[in-house]
Amino acid sequence: MGNGVYADHGGYHHVADSYCRNLYLCTEILYRRDRGCRRERVSTVKTYEFTVCPENRIGENDRFWAACGLDSLYPLIDTEGGEFLLKRMKEHGTCRYMRNHHTLSRLSKDGFPDAGGNVYSEDENGKRQYHFEKINGILKRYLDYGIKPVVELDFLPDELSVRKMRGGVEEGVYDNRSYPADWGKWQELLNAFVRNLADTFGREEVRTWYFEVWNEPDGWPVAEWPLFHKLYDVFVEAVKGVDKRFRVGGPGVFQPDFFRDFLEHVENGTNAVTGKKGTEIDFLSYHIYGMSGGWLEEYPLIMPEVQRFCQQVMWIARMIEGYPGLKEVEFHLNEWGVFSNYEKNSRDYPVLEQRNSEFSACFFIKLADCLTKIRQNFGFRVNMLLYWGFCLEDSRGELFAGNRGLSTGGHVMKPIGTAHELLALMGDELLEVRGDKSGGPVGCMAAKSPEGIQLLLYHVNESDPEGELPPVNIEAAVSGIEKTGYTIRVICIDRKHHNTYRKWLELGRPDLCDTAAIRELQRAAELTCDEVLKITAPDGRLIIRRRVPPQGIQLLMIEKEGEQEYGV
Repeated sequence: MGNGVYADHGGYHHVADSYCRNLYLCTEILYRRDRGCRRERVSTVKTYEFTVCPENRIGENDRFWAACGLDSLYPLIDTEGGEFLLKRMKEHGTCRYMRNHHTLSRLSKDGFPDAGGNVYSEDENGKRQYHFEKINGILKRYLDYGIKPVVELDFLPDELSVRKMRGGVEEGVYDNRSYPADWGKWQELLNAFVRNLADTFGREEVRTWYFEVWNEPDGWPVAEWPLFHKLYDVFVEAVKGVDKRFRVGGPGVFQPDFFRDFLEHVENGTNAVTGKKGTEIDFLSYHIYGMSGGWLEEYPLIMPEVQRFCQQVMWIARMIEGYPGLKEVEFHLNEWGVFSNYEKNSRDYPVLEQRNSEFSACFFIKLADCLTKIRQNFGFRVNMLLYWGFCLEDSRGELFAGNRGLSTGGHVMKPIGTAHELLALMGDELLEVRGDKSGGPVGCMAAKSPEGIQLLLYHVNESDPEGELPPVNIEAAVSGIEKTGYTIRVICIDRKHHNTYRKWLELGRPDLCDTAAIRELQRAAELTCDEVLKITAPDGRLIIRRRVPPQGIQLLMIEKEGEQEYGV
């Protein structure tokens, strides 16, 4: 395959191993060479230039990035940390969709003995019994906070599985390599469950949700891939049998070869239920992680790079292009993370400190920008970018343990959670940005709202996670505006601003018993204004010059003097 992008399962159907090792050795040599000469490097400050015109609109800001999930999401939302995060996401508008595994099966995970939906059982006579109350209650909680569900119709209850699997070699690889022992009972369960959702929440509401067939079936033996295709056909028949307008999709994989085989089936294969050519699909789903599994133990590391994500997305786009019938189908990147293995910690894997720091926040902003640019320049749209992380550390009472999440102990937002809130301040109309090529270390996003214009500047170099490189100058020109005075409010996320992790280190790594320190950390996460600029545009053009440190983000909120101010 040779794509240099790693899925969420180390040592398990990865990119070709020889390619990875060669890339690793090259990276190690370059890393050592770079570290050795860094002190001799001339500390010059480079300038990047961007131009924005408010009249050049490129489309709606659909906030495709506002989504999250986790294996143990169901029990987590009932914890104090889960309640805090749900309220926070609603307040800031940072989550539109949530996704979770084990909707239909049993699961003990992350210290929760009953983390699955557990919807099915049989009595001593083999009579089926459905238990939908738990899942109905969970989905109602989502809706109460303005969040729509991505409902995975997985995994198989033990009573229906042809083989039972527990505790696979990597996260998520359990129960998802099995097919039904009784296809009729499985289809009836799916149909009954979806009909229950329609009756409970109303068809109009459920039409705004997504139904996904499975999670990461990549582990199925190649000889059994046709059985997964049958699983998808049965799933579609069960869901669409309740309402043709319910949205279905999949396969939720991380391997290009499995993905291509699935495309071939839904476009040209024989439907196992209808006997006709092809199977309906409303969205395609895929997973990408920047660093995975066993690579966490290697050092120096192959660093996660946004470019690898973009490269993989473009290859996926090319695959889909080969199937004309899938042209209008949505594409969801409904699991992503800078590093895989969400439950692993920085104590055992020091590189995972980057899940605590500004590095992950900057990575997220750059990724969102680059995926937007792919849509603008190549016409391929990522409809959903779903971060696989929630509040595991907060539920355990741990501070900055290096797990993948949006918050940490003490109801404190991690920098990546704060970055989601910063991006949510961008207006509803996206504006064209001209200037330095996308995908480099420096970028600019632009949007417009009734209050004014927003520019989001970033300086992100993935090969410099500790921010040792020099800062950069960014010159942003905003043209075609009224000849008047303007107020610019600046909010920064970097090592010194709105960075709860760096504040925690500065305070001496306090624990949860230090309530004063926790309050200080909570204040650090609030996006208050860091700087106010006054500037005029006598010729209808603003020139804004900013110095941005490495691993730094700056949001500039521009409004005419005397206009309504932003709520920050």
